[in-house]
Amino acid sequence: MPPKAQPKGKKPAPDFNPVVAFYLFCGTHILSALYAPVQDCDEVFNFFEPTHYLDHKHGLQTWEYSPEYAIRSWAYAGIHAAVASVARLLPGSTKTTQFYFLRLALGFFCACCETRLFATIARTLNPRIAVFFLIAMVFSPGMFHASTAYLPSSFAMYTNMLALSAFMDWKGGLRTAAGIFWFAVGGILGWPFASVLVLPFIAEELFLAVQTGSIYDTAKRFLDGAVRSFCILVVSESINSFFYRKFVCVPLNIVLYNVFSGPGRGPDIYGTEPWHFYARNLILNFNIWFILAAAALPLQVLSQLFRKQPSSKSSLVRGIIFVSPFYLWLTIFTLQPHKEERFMYPVYPFLALNSAISLHILLAYFGSSDPRQLVGKIPAKLKLGAAFLLVLGAIDVGVWRAIGMSTAYSAPLKVYEPLHENGGSKPGDTVCLGKEWYRFPSSYFLPKGVRAKFVKSAFTGLLPGEFSEANTGFGLFPGAWLIPSGMNDENKEDPGKYTDIDGCTFMVDSSLPSWTPSELEPDYIGDTAAWEAVKCERFLDTAATSTIGRLGWVPDLPFVPERHRRRDKQFQSCPFSFPLHPARVTEHVFPCHRRAMMESIKLRAREACNSQHAQAASKAFQEYVMDNPRPLVYIALGVATFIWASVLILRRFKPSKTPSRRGSPDPEKPSKFKVDRPPGVWIPSDFKRPAAEPYPNWSVETSKPRPYRPFRYGPKYNTTMGLRTMDWNEWIELDNHYLSFHGKKAARLASDRASKLYHTAPEAYDGAVELLEELCSYLPQRYPSMFKKTSVGMDNLVTGESLNIVERPLKEDPMVMCARQIQDDLAIMFERPDGQYYLLAGCILLAGFWRLEDKLGMALSEIHTSGSVPEYKTKLEKGMMNFFRRVKPENPVVRNNYFIQVDEDLAWSHSIGPEDGEEGTIGWFSAEKDKAIQHHYFRSERQSLRRLPRSGGVVFTIRTYFHPITEICDEPYVPGRLASAVRSWNGEVSQYKGKERYETVLLEYLDKRHEEQLANGLDLEKEDDVRAYPW
Repeated sequence: MPPKAQPKGKKPAPDFNPVVAFYLFCGTHILSALYAPVQDCDEVFNFFEPTHYLDHKHGLQTWEYSPEYAIRSWAYAGIHAAVASVARLLPGSTKTTQFYFLRLALGFFCACCETRLFATIARTLNPRIAVFFLIAMVFSPGMFHASTAYLPSSFAMYTNMLALSAFMDWKGGLRTAAGIFWFAVGGILGWPFASVLVLPFIAEELFLAVQTGSIYDTAKRFLDGAVRSFCILVVSESINSFFYRKFVCVPLNIVLYNVFSGPGRGPDIYGTEPWHFYARNLILNFNIWFILAAAALPLQVLSQLFRKQPSSKSSLVRGIIFVSPFYLWLTIFTLQPHKEERFMYPVYPFLALNSAISLHILLAYFGSSDPRQLVGKIPAKLKLGAAFLLVLGAIDVGVWRAIGMSTAYSAPLKVYEPLHENGGSKPGDTVCLGKEWYRFPSSYFLPKGVRAKFVKSAFTGLLPGEFSEANTGFGLFPGAWLIPSGMNDENKEDPGKYTDIDGCTFMVDSSLPSWTPSELEPDYIGDTAAWEAVKCERFLDTAATSTIGRLGWVPDLPFVPERHRRRDKQFQSCPFSFPLHPARVTEHVFPCHRRAMMESIKLRAREACNSQHAQAASKAFQEYVMDNPRPLVYIALGVATFIWASVLILRRFKPSKTPSRRGSPDPEKPSKFKVDRPPGVWIPSDFKRPAAEPYPNWSVETSKPRPYRPFRYGPKYNTTMGLRTMDWNEWIELDNHYLSFHGKKAARLASDRASKLYHTAPEAYDGAVELLEELCSYLPQRYPSMFKKTSVGMDNLVTGESLNIVERPLKEDPMVMCARQIQDDLAIMFERPDGQYYLLAGCILLAGFWRLEDKLGMALSEIHTSGSVPEYKTKLEKGMMNFFRRVKPENPVVRNNYFIQVDEDLAWSHSIGPEDGEEGTIGWFSAEKDKAIQHHYFRSERQSLRRLPRSGGVVFTIRTYFHPITEICDEPYVPGRLASAVRSWNGEVSQYKGKERYETVLLEYLDKRHEEQLANGLDLEKEDDVRAYPW
């Protein structure tokens, strides 16, 4: 099992918990659902009204839902109708409750998608980028409205986050099919144009395929995504065709109308805007975040150009791919004459990501402490304060505007409340809308049996009609397929959509200081002889308010200049012709509504305690279900969806059972530890290794080898030192293979090659003795059942050996004495006056692929270059030299690597040539190609590095773990991850590891075993719960 002990010293900063992020996202969306005004009449008439029709058998119908045009999706509306129906189960539920419940459900789903993307960004890019992304999303007015808007563009925004997360998260292999699928879901069920955002990621996949030669695998992933998308299209259009009673393809109809319609048709007839509309709108909705988002690509390129160690081409391409969707979308829609704020919703997450990346790059630059740079001379506290004020200012401005919008324009959500009071209205009443038709919040705000009608105003376009309510002989939802009269796609007025004012029971109207009555729009509120004002709410008069007052919330306080105040510049009234209520102004609506609901719940609870009431209620419920089966189906679908989403969230964000990887030292980062000594001179340190704790329940018979599997998913192979902080308790690892290793070592030391397997140079002798002393101190502490400390050294209680380390001369070379007692090979490197570290002492008995005689006396760089270590000069040499120079006795580290071997010999892989072969005759070119899988072995090494405090030598311990491939492939997830890792090797790594000699047989076997595991129910989403590098 992975180690449980925590590394000593300074702990790395913890990552931001995705669960906390979910709470923040969800909390913001709850506020939005309850208080955000409806910004777009399309949301009401094209989505809330059809949903109301599905739930309550009547509603207003736009021309888009006429079967003649069929450019709106009943599948999309049906999903939301099912969710809204769940609200009927709530005590005291009304149609208004359904409205807010649906908004809350949208906010919940949005929070799930945001949290998924947040977690992926933190894991894939950087936790700091994820936190900036969270701040931009939570505190921007744009997301405040978009998150709970019932619009296809908002739905596309949700699925775009899931798609981006899939394309970004390469852990477990490429998720191309999932990314394509989610983009398709947003395009098919939501808004077809949003699917264009998949193009940069498709381009990345093609670039990767050309670079790696994996054209076939890429094509398979594309086909998988296409098949999934086609399935969604078939289901969606089957539902739409059922409602329209003819075959339709709604996404195609939307594209044809908006892109290929002729003169006098298309989106431009509803108004056009200048090219800079979106720039102004996004600055309002995202303030500084939009500016940062626009700067993301230039900053990416500049950081690459001026970076001391440029990243690889694939990393640069991937960085550009992540920021490009925002530019692509903004360019496309800036070029369109017809512009709407909601058209930007699908790209809001990309905007937030771009801004987070930009801020991360800027902070990395301005955080530099290099005195040679101008920014390095600025005090750190001053730079921190400036960054803090920038982010805090963006948060404050965002909250200020969101509050301003909610307080200025929420009147339409409040003025209908008197209709729901006892005696406030009755079935058959009519609520009329004149010039305020476009602010109608939907029929969900009208009591049962009350309908909305339109009276003539100055508006000359096409208003919605009503869905047919035919009941007999027309089947289910006849309003969806019966062709309504007076509909057209040219926005031409239809007089049949108006009702006579004499038929109005109630009238909803506004009276603003800047407004002037006319013949078509008379002052209904001022006509007190015909109308009585029952409820009035404040509404901002934008024409009479200053820019600051329109942008955000401004309190009506004495010290605020008059031109900026909102008082007396906002007013909306609901006059009613039914004179049952005195005129009144109510500003605190939500608290009153909640108190009324609580009283209703208490009353229902008391009634439920009466058995007769319970029996009557049960009978009434059964009769209702028999007469109205559709709501029950909707409720069941809604509950199932909620349970599925909840389980998905809990599964994804529950804490991992496997400890996270320990902090890794950065060899390139400047260290606080200064080397105040000349090269080749070591000043002895007084550091004493902490006493090791006994290994719990360790036994030489039963303690199994630790399951190191140090390979990562592709497609990219990262060449790094891979250092991790090491716990002192875990310096030496022993297991129940000990006696086998001990026997192999003894046989090697008794062979004719023994003299070539170990050596200690005179200048390294003290260091070798120091290592022997360290082991004689550590092993009895860590493994007391096997080793016993003695006055002269140590006894091995299993093999019967006794070590006397005080006698002189020692009976054996000190490196041999050390190597006999443990399963590791050992090497010590010492610094010489030229500043280079040289291999001067070692006992290498089980190396497999290299010989001590070839490396002895070599400098560190020569050891690696002579062995053709991949990318050593370009990526490893500088960091390795820095590390060796700076490593302190108190800071041990550990690393892992792995190889594939095609023979069973642990000590020397004879498949690459004889161990005594001449230089140039040994190599993978000697290995037999495509041997049977039974000859393939997994060779894993665990290497610890520490500096000896007295001599200053740097000790390597090299512990080899050796298993048949067929054995480790019985473990869950291993075949798929190993196959992905092998495929990720570039040409240099492949040559070094001999891939060409075994890849065909190995990969075929690994793929087969992976498919078997998937067929047996392996859940790839759970891998993080059971495995983390290097396990």
